[in-house]
Amino acid sequence: MSELDKNIYYGKGYAGLYDDYMDFINYVFGFNGNSSDFKKLLPKLYRPEDDPAGNSYVAVDDGKLKAAVGAFDLDVSVAGEVLRTRGIGNVAVHPYARSHGYMRKLMNEAVDDMIRDGIDFSTLGGRRQRYNYFSYDKAGESLSLSFNSDNMRHTFGYPRTHAMAVRKISNADATALDHIFTLSKTLPFYGIRKRERLYDILTSWGASVWYGVADDVCTGYAVVNGENVSELVVADESRIAEFTVALFDAVGRGKLTVNLPPFLPGYAEKLCRICEWYSVSPEKSFSVLNYERTVGAFMRLKAAIAGAPLPDGELTLLIHGRARDENITVSVKDGETSVARTDKAPDAEYDHLTAMNVLFAPLCPERDRLPAFARLWLPLPIYIYSADAV
Repeated sequence: MSELDKNIYYGKGYAGLYDDYMDFINYVFGFNGNSSDFKKLLPKLYRPEDDPAGNSYVAVDDGKLKAAVGAFDLDVSVAGEVLRTRGIGNVAVHPYARSHGYMRKLMNEAVDDMIRDGIDFSTLGGRRQRYNYFSYDKAGESLSLSFNSDNMRHTFGYPRTHAMAVRKISNADATALDHIFTLSKTLPFYGIRKRERLYDILTSWGASVWYGVADDVCTGYAVVNGENVSELVVADESRIAEFTVALFDAVGRGKLTVNLPPFLPGYAEKLCRICEWYSVSPEKSFSVLNYERTVGAFMRLKAAIAGAPLPDGELTLLIHGRARDENITVSVKDGETSVARTDKAPDAEYDHLTAMNVLFAPLCPERDRLPAFARLWLPLPIYIYSADAV
């Protein structure tokens, strides 16, 4: 949807706007276009052939860009079910055009179009209250584990040798990237990535890709930015500690922070006694636009990764969502999960942001009011890898 109002155009951009659009968002974010710009930081999205302007909402006043909001699609596989997501990025308003309502109008139009297009949930990175207005809140769960040289020396000895070799790879390492592409799809949750764009995706935000081999067989990979590991996957979970110390030594910074998703509890179990400290925090900002499908998929994922069967129970929730009201019954019977719309009287009624916190946030005191069985189901492991974010 777009409109022309008092010489101001609000709506989707178009390919012919590319140069002006890139100059505009780089300027607003303080990128100099040389050592840093959106095309270098996110090559997966901002090449001319990707038509980033066409995937954005813009406000143009008398031929000049005043604001832009990027909206980029990604399908994700959740316990075997494909959900549609759309990420929001490069939310930009010209510094001389702020407080005119441009951002509010474009963000609302972007979310309205997601609802029309059948998007299941949306993600973004940004300040909490700023995006609460548009239905987003901090949710998901990320476990950060910090390792230093003393941790590794006391656990693995020093000097040490490794049975696997871990090295940084480039876009020219086609065989390694083929292995990474295949390995990433063994996860119970993953973004559905195009093989031909895999290196661009993994190197988002200036990250590097590290690849492990033992006896000519792929042992795992990691996405590293400085001292931060945003994605770590191994072929054999029992070797996660071995891969981590080999990665630690290969990166060579003397410290490393590994960020793990909630759907890899075996990794956390093997690494948490080695690290110096750990923290659990929200992953990003999310807005669920179809609770039935999203809760259903992540309930199945929760059941699949749980160390013990989820307890039986049934809970009916009336959620006044951003997209629509949804009255859904969430149930578990003999380990099988089910989520369906219903006419049953609700056990609890929530506005959209409260529902986001009860169902998906790592910290939500309001969840304590739920029955004991439901508290063991929640929070659900909604997630997005940094390489797939925008």
